[in-house]
Amino acid sequence: MNLIEVFHSYIHYLIHPFKTHESFMYPEKADGYLPLRMSAYESLSISWLFIVVNAIFRMITLNFAIVFIMDLFSATDFDYSSFIDLNEFPSMYFIVLSAALDIIFFPLFGFFIIQFWEVVIKLFASLLDVSGDLTDRAQDIISVYYSSHILKLIPIFGAPLQSLASMVLMYAGLRRQLNASPTLSVCIILMPFFLMLLIACIFALVFMISAVL
Repeated sequence: MNLIEVFHSYIHYLIHPFKTHESFMYPEKADGYLPLRMSAYESLSISWLFIVVNAIFRMITLNFAIVFIMDLFSATDFDYSSFIDLNEFPSMYFIVLSAALDIIFFPLFGFFIIQFWEVVIKLFASLLDVSGDLTDRAQDIISVYYSSHILKLIPIFGAPLQSLASMVLMYAGLRRQLNASPTLSVCIILMPFFLMLLIACIFALVFMISAVL
């Protein structure tokens, strides 16, 4: 798989998500550029490369920032001890550890995310009587969803932009692949939040009952 072609396809996924899904569904009707069709796991692997680059860049940037601040404070006669404690600044070891954990756990967590969304998408596809191979449709939606991680290459603002873009890409996939309504698409996207809220309520209820007993 050509990395330049993959990068080009990721850009196309990100900029034209609705058009991408239409080309996946009806390749014979595709007008113009036809992006690569990757599985969710291939898309996860490519996204992992962007996470690695982001982690390396973050380590370099934070290290330079900490060194700059330390040098700035040490070069001044102003008593800053009452305002800031330099011992609270993260060490290089902490920065490297944080970046390493991101790199290690991203693919592991990614496998769980793929399995979760595949189950959810196939469930709603069945409820909506969507025809065709539901696994392929779910894989296409998740593959495009993961392309949002290319935004991780943007310094500082990459993470919030990636989170926003991932929801937009998931919305586009649900609308095109499942022909879901806008309201239902939003509800599906928010399902992880609903599940976490439900789990939190159950734990709170169990804690309250155990406290009373």
